[in-house]
Amino acid sequence: MLSECAKRLLWILVWIAAVIAHPFVRLANLRRPKSLPRIRNPLLLERATTLAHKIRTQQVTSEEVMRAFIARTKEVQPQLNCVVDERYEEALQEAQQVDKFIRSGAKSVEQMEMETPFLGVPFSVKESIGVQGLSNTSGQKLRTKKIAAQDARTVSLVRAAGGIPFVVTNTPELCMCYETDNNNTGRTNNPYDLRRSPGGSSGGEAALLASAGSVVGLASDVGGSARLPAAFTGIFGHKPSPGFVSNEGHCPSSSDPNWDRFFSVALMGRYAEDLAPTLRVMAGENAAALNLQQKVDLKGMRVCYVEDDGAVFTRSLDPEVRSALRKAVNHLEKSCGVKAEKLCIEELKDIFEIASTILLKMNAVECMFQVEPGSKEWKSVTWEWVRYFACMSDYTFPPLLYGMLKRIADKVSEEDFREMVSCNQRIKNIFKEKLGEHGVVIFPSFTEPALLHREIYYKFLNVSYLVTFNATEMPVTNCPVGMTAQGLPIGIQVAANPLQDRLTIAVAEELQKAFGGWVAPPSDEKETV
Repeated sequence: MLSECAKRLLWILVWIAAVIAHPFVRLANLRRPKSLPRIRNPLLLERATTLAHKIRTQQVTSEEVMRAFIARTKEVQPQLNCVVDERYEEALQEAQQVDKFIRSGAKSVEQMEMETPFLGVPFSVKESIGVQGLSNTSGQKLRTKKIAAQDARTVSLVRAAGGIPFVVTNTPELCMCYETDNNNTGRTNNPYDLRRSPGGSSGGEAALLASAGSVVGLASDVGGSARLPAAFTGIFGHKPSPGFVSNEGHCPSSSDPNWDRFFSVALMGRYAEDLAPTLRVMAGENAAALNLQQKVDLKGMRVCYVEDDGAVFTRSLDPEVRSALRKAVNHLEKSCGVKAEKLCIEELKDIFEIASTILLKMNAVECMFQVEPGSKEWKSVTWEWVRYFACMSDYTFPPLLYGMLKRIADKVSEEDFREMVSCNQRIKNIFKEKLGEHGVVIFPSFTEPALLHREIYYKFLNVSYLVTFNATEMPVTNCPVGMTAQGLPIGIQVAANPLQDRLTIAVAEELQKAFGGWVAPPSDEKETV
């Protein structure tokens, strides 16, 4: 691993870059644009599970619900640029078929609830996840537009549960950035302040959900790709225990045996109550192992928390983020009837380096340098950089940087890599011992609320709190726990040991009750719902 001297040198270099770049970033975002149109249709404010209940009991039609979300999506798209492709007409036709089926009385309400729990409910999907007939470029600028030939496994499962996909949402090129921007469909904006980023790589999905253009959606998480956008936009984002939700149909992918341990198709939503039912559907035949229907008693639950990972790279928490985290911990102490334990794990100071190296040493990850899809043979990294600086490349900076970092990671000695893996295992063991089968740990999601566009390029070292749970293979949920004085959402993470997804989701529901959960984005219009 890097010496302390090398780490400080890297930190200084990034600090210098920040000093140079920050004034220009601020200057480019001096004028605050108009806010989004207000939310007018009350159907947009219902949970997915509530909408499903109202549809199957004929209190509202699926077509009415679908039209409401399509209208809202069209309304916010010009300001957010979060949608890449749509199937509005097909979705309306499917909604009409659902209504016709329900009116026929072919199945009882109880049967529909059991067999198709999301019957008639619209859902959105990150564009890197295949939806048959829609764009599936993963943010790449391709000569021939890539269209998904079939649904990804998770999409087909949600469809089978009655859900209706209606849009796919924006992502950075090959999901390789914490800012959702690409040369194909452009940059996505944050609903709470259009000058700010919704994060990445699931930023399009987060922006649409937070603006009430969708109620629940499918995303993906490799290094916090679902949780950072959820934190920046004030919604819930859950990375499941690895191996229980299929990653089939996602681009990029990899044949490396470690890929499915680090990467997960994830879920996002505005309401904590929708997480467990959605995850139960997404997990398919594996759902039983997660015991998601088992009632969780918070009394006596072990609660631990981390405020600082001790890393040279990571900046101190923003005061409002620290205060929100402590309020959440204090509330859980009361609701669980326990004294929370503050963890100071020495090994966490190296987690950014450990997680990055584990990911970068994986082979056959889909990228721009592969000679053929799935191939381990690469084109010249140097030549593509030459093309980039000559303004001849079709690619954005992050995938190019991946190529360079991959070459560096491949040069890490086997001895050093074994030490990193061993250190990572020690962290896993600490969590296993501290949390057991009835405990959670509270972490910051990020050091501060939503960043201005392009700020992440000199603040990327602060993602260590996110990558911790990819490296340790733990389920984790981002939870909104309030707003800053500037009106920006604050998110924290709730993690548990593998297979204990129900614990993090139960705590998410409790925190939603205590702190209000999702808050609608501001509107310049005077009237509000």
